Amino acid sequence: MPIKKYVILDSDPKAVGNNDFILLGLKAIGFARGCPMLFGGTADAKDGPVDGKDFALNVIKRETWEETLENIEVNQVVRYQTYPNEISVYTSNNFIFTGQVTLGGEFAWIRKVSKGKLTTYFQNKPSATKDMFAQELFSMTADSNIQPTDGEFEAYLGSNSLSALYSYCKETCK
Repeated sequence: MPIKKYVILDSDPKAVGNNDFILLGLKAIGFARGCPMLFGGTADAKDGPVDGKDFALNVIKRETWEETLENIEVNQVVRYQTYPNEISVYTSNNFIFTGQVTLGGEFAWIRKVSKGKLTTYFQNKPSATKDMFAQELFSMTADSNIQPTDGEFEAYLGSNSLSALYSYCKETCK
């Protein structure tokens, strides 16, 4: 079974102002096209031994670097949560972002999502479900040139990426 590692890139995990942000990739092709997703992916032989000290960092660093066309370099990760099927989510506030937001290939854009706006959302809707949060996050990152089909958005609703973002934002953006 493939080993998957993803990362929530949070500029400052303890801060929730309008200038504090989470970086997400807006999918251009494939699974959940048009929806904001986490960076990361499947381990590769070049990432080193699975039980190696820096295995998760190696996977996330390589995948994020490749996915963002060398515009985000992740330097450190901390385990956040493990999901079924060997999927692990990490957080990082130690990353370098070039500021280049337009990409190509798997991701169309990199989007900065304001933690201040997410905090306001959860304060106004404390009982927001994951599906309600998905609609809000989608509207915050929407691109009129990449509209997901109903099926693509439905796949997004069931994704581990959205589950991780929802639980993380619900915990940290209060």
